[in-house]
Amino acid sequence: MSTIAVAGLGDVAKYVVEELNALSLPLKIVLLSRESRPWFDQQPNTIFRKTDYSVESLTKHLIDVDVLICLIHSNDHFYNDVHEAMISACKTSPKCKRFIPSECGGDIEKFPQHPEFYVPTHGAIRNLLEEQNDIEYTLFNQGWFMDYFISGDRSYLKRILPVWPLDLEQQTIRIPGTGNESITFTSARDTGKALARLATTNTKWDRYIYIAGETTTWNNVVKLIEKIYPDKKLKITYKSLEELEQDRAQHLHDKDPSQLWLAFMDLWNATGASSVPMNKVEEQRKKYFPDIHFSNIEEFITTAEKANHII
Repeated sequence: MSTIAVAGLGDVAKYVVEELNALSLPLKIVLLSRESRPWFDQQPNTIFRKTDYSVESLTKHLIDVDVLICLIHSNDHFYNDVHEAMISACKTSPKCKRFIPSECGGDIEKFPQHPEFYVPTHGAIRNLLEEQNDIEYTLFNQGWFMDYFISGDRSYLKRILPVWPLDLEQQTIRIPGTGNESITFTSARDTGKALARLATTNTKWDRYIYIAGETTTWNNVVKLIEKIYPDKKLKITYKSLEELEQDRAQHLHDKDPSQLWLAFMDLWNATGASSVPMNKVEEQRKKYFPDIHFSNIEEFITTAEKANHII
């Protein structure tokens, strides 16, 4: 029986836990968090282990774990502290030699500098992992989560306006760049399926693994939304790359980083950095995910519209 640990009991972790259980394999799922969460307490095949994410605590909790998946998101040094402790704990663990750190971004090979708040956090951990040979790891990315296209009662993911540019209720979309830049969208459900497969495969991981539901552009998204919802006519505003760079400079030293982080995310869109490399997606789909159907945007929205539950 394999033991998979999931660290960080947030919204994406719900999909990962559900999809691990859906595999119908003899698995034990270890849940690592600073506090228990009621939703996770109800899931089968799970064991909760309270941790402060110190090396000492993680070393104790990972002693019987085969694979560690981290889903902790933070734009400050907490991200570094947690990942550094996990790497140290895995190095000393007799079993935990496979690690998926928290990424969930775009093409981080071509655009390692985007989004910019990832540079001191994700960038530092990528370097730390590259410098060691004790742990097998993969950097897993899927672009935007497609779930923001649907209502909040159909997804575990919380809404993130205004970072997400489309507001269906207000029928507005603010497009970073020209709108013709390539963008990738993948559902959280498909992300959970892919992570569950990676955690349970014996196939050696590629250093970078990418998945995609659909790669398109924001301009094409507008056409699709107006096709699906013919009663909606989106009011579109654009911000050029030059204007976005000005936003970044204007807010670079704000005490409240929210506007700066918004500029970083808009630049992630406008530079094409949120699009994953489709040649690798196709190769890796055959290698790791041959039995997974990755939904495109229209399929996903249509399914959500017909459902009365989380999809």
